[in-house]
Amino acid sequence: MKIKSQILSIGAGIFLLGCTDAMIVVPEAPFPIADDSFVIDTVATGFTIPYGIAIVGEEEYFITDRIGKMFHLDGNNLTELMGLPAVVTFGVPGLPAILHGGLMDISLHPDYASNGWIYICYLAEDGFAKVSRLTLENHTIDRFETIFITRDQNYTGNGMRIAWQDEGHFFLNVGNSDFSTSTNPIMHAQDLNHDAGKIHRLGEDGGIPSDNPVFDGSTSPTSIWSYGHRDVQGLFYERSSDTLYGLEHGPKGGDEFNIIEKGGNYGWPLFSYGVNYDGAQVSTLSEDSASRFTVLPVHIWTVPTPSGGQALAPSCLLKVSESRISDWNDHFIFGSLAFRRLMKYNPETQETVALNVTGRVRTIKQLPGGDLLALVERNDLRRANGKIIKIRQLPKKEPDDM
Repeated sequence: MKIKSQILSIGAGIFLLGCTDAMIVVPEAPFPIADDSFVIDTVATGFTIPYGIAIVGEEEYFITDRIGKMFHLDGNNLTELMGLPAVVTFGVPGLPAILHGGLMDISLHPDYASNGWIYICYLAEDGFAKVSRLTLENHTIDRFETIFITRDQNYTGNGMRIAWQDEGHFFLNVGNSDFSTSTNPIMHAQDLNHDAGKIHRLGEDGGIPSDNPVFDGSTSPTSIWSYGHRDVQGLFYERSSDTLYGLEHGPKGGDEFNIIEKGGNYGWPLFSYGVNYDGAQVSTLSEDSASRFTVLPVHIWTVPTPSGGQALAPSCLLKVSESRISDWNDHFIFGSLAFRRLMKYNPETQETVALNVTGRVRTIKQLPGGDLLALVERNDLRRANGKIIKIRQLPKKEPDDM
């Protein structure tokens, strides 16, 4: 019996749905594949969409799964944590894939060793994006505080990331992947009374720092640090240079690498280098006009296609330093959801290459010793076979005995 398959395009991703399986295939790499040398080890399996990871030590981590679960991995012992808030997810009827919402990033307070605070961000059952902090006792939540709630429901919010600036402040992205066009603009990201499409800066308890921007029309600061974002899923703060980097989803093409400035307007949807998924123009502004009132990206990605371009769909961001994989030091590493692999970007040369790490990599983090951890989503939509992998230096060959 011949098995028929269906190709279903969803945003930046294409899923191959067969009658006997639902495998997510890996497309051809959009850039040359680097010959960097490294080894990949599987650390843990059994996840659906592992989204965030908080590193306690070399072999101890907390992991969120987008479906609403959280785990503690200590060595070889994987334990599900109890007492989490309920989350809401959205997909496509009949397809067990999640496109929006759920339990997203997780982060430890910089002084976690003393206070035990773990921070999580998620789309709650009521449709509001939230940040909560919690402590654990015997793998069960014993203290739980919701410290940030968006002023509006955020059903189009896809990416939420936490990046600590220092012991008392953190940055938070709240995504806003609306389908906006020049003839039907959706202006949430430009509306300073709406929290979606923004990067926020919060105190450790969720309070508004006194040195946050004061925007025109306001007399005091709000939580908003920058605005005009579509969906910043890669957020990385570099302490040594006091620089916040954002990696942002365009619509169909036009993914952006940005340096985030205090009070900056990053243009969405007034200006974009991408087009809507149906080919409609997002805006009619020229780059020159946009540069007069928005912060233009440092770099953009649009993979050429016969239909006008394809997005990489960047999912995370890490600037590697002091790694044992020397070819990656001082480069940015990020996952491409559309092309199911890791990418490496050189900020000095503006060159992007693909890496031989395949799968829908949702998050990449660096361990204290220099190795890297990547969270890879399931490659079969009917099974919970997401995983955590460790990427480490290729062992040096020992000289032959004489």
